[in-house]
Amino acid sequence: MISKDQLAAAMLRECDICVHLVSKLSPEAMDYRPSEKQRSTLELLRYLAICGIAGITCMAEADWKRFGDFSGRVKEMKSEDFAVEMARQKSELEAFFAGISEATLESQEAPLPGGRGTTTLGLAILNGPFKWITAYKLQLFLYAKACGAEIGTANAWAGLDWNP
Repeated sequence: MISKDQLAAAMLRECDICVHLVSKLSPEAMDYRPSEKQRSTLELLRYLAICGIAGITCMAEADWKRFGDFSGRVKEMKSEDFAVEMARQKSELEAFFAGISEATLESQEAPLPGGRGTTTLGLAILNGPFKWITAYKLQLFLYAKACGAEIGTANAWAGLDWNP
C-alpha cells in the first residue's frame, strides 16, 4: 500500500512538473486551443491550478459543490500567476496530508464524482485528483509541443531539460 507521504510527494511532484512545462511556453501559446470545444492553454492552467486540492476537499468533505469555490478563485487567473497558484495548491495539499491519518485515508468513505458511488478516501484521491493532475499535465505537454516548445519526454515525466 502506498503511504500518505508517498501519495502527497507524488502529487506535489506533478505540480512542480506543470510549473516547469509552463516555463517552456510563449505568451502566444496561452490562446492555443486544439479545437473549438477544447480548453485553451490558459483555461487548462486554471484547471490544473486547483484540480488536486479541489477534488481532495470535495471527497474528504463529501461535498462536490465545493469544487465551484476553487474554480472561482482562478477564474480570472493570468498565465503569469500560474506558478503562484500552483504553490498555493501545493501548500494546501501539504496541509491536507499533514492533517490526516493513514487510518482515515484507509477507512473514510469518499464520494466519487458524478454520483458514481464511494470508495475509501485514499483510493479516491489516487484514482481522482492524483490522476487528474497527471493526465492534464500531459495535455499541457502536448499543447506545449503543438505550440513549438522544444521539449521532450524528460520534461513531461521528470520536469527536466534533457541534454543527451
